[in-house]
Amino acid sequence: MDSRGTIPRPDPPAGKPVPPRDMDPLGLVLGGGGARAAYQVGVLRAIARVRPNLEVPILTGVSAGAINAIHLARHAGTFAEAVEDLAHLWLGLRMDRVFRTDLPSLALTSLRWGLRLLSGGMGPSSRSSAGPSAAEAPRSLVDVSPLRRFLCEALQVRSGSEPIPGINHRIQEGHLRAVSLSTSSYTTGRSVTWVQGASDVELWERPLRRSRMTSLTLDHVMASAALPLFFPAVPIGTEWFGDGGIRLVAPLSPAVRLGAGRVLALSTRFDRMPGEDPIPRELDPYPPPAQVAGQLMNAVFLDLLDQDTLRMERMNRVLEALPPDSQEAAGDLRPVRLQAIRPSVDLGRRAADFEVDLPRGVRFLFRGLGTRETRSPDVLSFLLFDPGYIGALMELGERDGNARMGELLELLDPGGARPPRGPGSGTPRRPHRYSGGRRGNGR
Repeated sequence: MDSRGTIPRPDPPAGKPVPPRDMDPLGLVLGGGGARAAYQVGVLRAIARVRPNLEVPILTGVSAGAINAIHLARHAGTFAEAVEDLAHLWLGLRMDRVFRTDLPSLALTSLRWGLRLLSGGMGPSSRSSAGPSAAEAPRSLVDVSPLRRFLCEALQVRSGSEPIPGINHRIQEGHLRAVSLSTSSYTTGRSVTWVQGASDVELWERPLRRSRMTSLTLDHVMASAALPLFFPAVPIGTEWFGDGGIRLVAPLSPAVRLGAGRVLALSTRFDRMPGEDPIPRELDPYPPPAQVAGQLMNAVFLDLLDQDTLRMERMNRVLEALPPDSQEAAGDLRPVRLQAIRPSVDLGRRAADFEVDLPRGVRFLFRGLGTRETRSPDVLSFLLFDPGYIGALMELGERDGNARMGELLELLDPGGARPPRGPGSGTPRRPHRYSGGRRGNGR
């Protein structure tokens, strides 16, 4: 890091040619959103159909996007094979494979929380580093031991601390430069991005965010995806970590700092256009907890990617406006081509169609929060690990990917031949703001 706080692009490994400028390393940024991350798989499926052998040397994931990133990083097959296996993984998810949905478990958790609130802190403590016992205070609203077992099998590891196989091999073969997962430290309040990559990958440290080189494990994945309060924090070393979206104020930064010159960012946030949600003529009833919690989760986990996209595009325009004799003064700041894809349909409103399929106990709790009293139950969409909903999101992602394929190929294959236009590959039905296509600057 130089005096300006910027990090130069790492030199390519010895013996490998420097790629042309329009073929700078591609970085894939996979944001959070719980069950919404199935939408990302649909977009990747659309890409894989036209670029089955696509190379993505830089992968970054946060929250549920960490699951997608780590699967792509470890898979030994082609891009198309990796994406198809990821789709099967998601389609095999059910809510009872993510957290316990049986009534005794939900009742015991509710009892623990009630006792904690009513005891004034005088009851059992949850500060033990071991797993909670029946007598201990609760650590989360649900028990996610089923998800840990499911991912152990999917990632072929026996414990949370065992390095995930396949990643080092792909790095050594030159197919992968780096993969990173972002977490939030409840102990220090900092965003920590865990990196596994080539030997010349440079780490970074900024106020309240830093990176660490490691061999990624299931614990890193579980920590990055640990929705606060809903899922328990995960101990790594001497710190407790939770969902990476809490503190990650610059979601595009890890990919750029790892050397990406082109960035594809897959968001799960619906971008409402002016007039789509007009102010009501009369005052609505008081917002239920589900509506308030949904807005909070959107602000924490989804909005920051759009804000970072705007910042990158703004800096992009600044760099483009520099006269040639001033570009040298920019130093190590470099242009980065950017494309952001987001849903064309409100995923929260889509989730309401599948609420009736929830297990009885879970449905009872969600309705108690007021999911049926709001037009867009966003909090439900984060936790709706239902095969029907997941399949619908994947289909939507594939449609949106096909509709934006021309823009995607401008990023993925600059100057290359275009595939013939097929069904679904046309102008999207709605405009997409912050669509990218310009060049941006990484921080």
